[in-house]
Amino acid sequence: MKYLNLTKQFAALAISALVFASCDKVDVQKSIGDSGQTLVKILGGGTPATIKKNPVDFVNTPTTIVCADIRRDIPNSTELNKVMVVTVKNDNAAVATANPAYVILPSAWYTVGAATPFSGGNYTVTMQPGEFAKEIKITIPNATLMDPSTLYALGFTITTADANGVISTQKSVVVEIGAKNNWDGVYMMSGTFSDVSNPVFAYAGDQQYSLITIGATKCVVRNDDLNGGIPGYIFDNAGAGTYYGSYGLVISFNPANNAIADLWNYYGDPTLPATSGGTPSAGTGPPLYAASNGRRAVLDPSGVNAVQANKNIIIKHWMYHPSVVPVGPRSFFNETWTYDRPR
Repeated sequence: MKYLNLTKQFAALAISALVFASCDKVDVQKSIGDSGQTLVKILGGGTPATIKKNPVDFVNTPTTIVCADIRRDIPNSTELNKVMVVTVKNDNAAVATANPAYVILPSAWYTVGAATPFSGGNYTVTMQPGEFAKEIKITIPNATLMDPSTLYALGFTITTADANGVISTQKSVVVEIGAKNNWDGVYMMSGTFSDVSNPVFAYAGDQQYSLITIGATKCVVRNDDLNGGIPGYIFDNAGAGTYYGSYGLVISFNPANNAIADLWNYYGDPTLPATSGGTPSAGTGPPLYAASNGRRAVLDPSGVNAVQANKNIIIKHWMYHPSVVPVGPRSFFNETWTYDRPR
């Protein structure tokens, strides 16, 4: 058993009012008068770049996403009837500034839409007479090439606009791209816990779990409250917080009925990276996925063990530890993971 370091983070959601609605709702750009300038911007952009989250499904079929919505706010119909060419830079520096942990999405993993050709590090966006908006889109043919534990990103910054265009301060955006399956997200775990080998061990309170995609139907269960975020379970030992070394969960789902298909010990799976909680490379792998200390995770068939319509997960599971309890489970978990938000 080991001591823990609890962490909590809260994010504030900033809401900005947009001048125009999305492209599928607006047919005609409204004039802002007979005089003034044509302002060119990225819808929702900023200076410095704003971050736009755009997760994609962890599948090997093509997925197309909108990265940047280029707009021109025109003062009159004369300006609207001009051809305008806007240059948008592929801005890796903006990505690094927005979040140093971001990884630039490899160019081999996506293609750029033909409407906004890419060459020499720049996208060329051409608005024909009557057009006031054009989207830069990319298509990711196979998202399973992505590491689900990594956040990828691309940066977009307007650098030039002809036809008397004036570049707005809303000129830059960083698009965060992560590969996620249907169960990926942030949850609050609550429930009951007992350990037959030591009755003083008790439930320590609600804990924040992040389900992190590692396959089309599989997630690592990361405890965000444990040592900065690792797979594991926190419990109370006579008033002190602690956790089981080399014990955490990997979970798989049945997409046909949203039932939990299986779960196993993270630290018994040699394909997974080491954490401060243990070293999976010393585990047995399938079918038992026992860690080096013998601990393994087993789904309790008496539980509901399924995802609910509201995305909450109801689950019962056991920890086996034969060197401590030779017959039957050592620990019993009866939990509800309440869905909170996307990861």
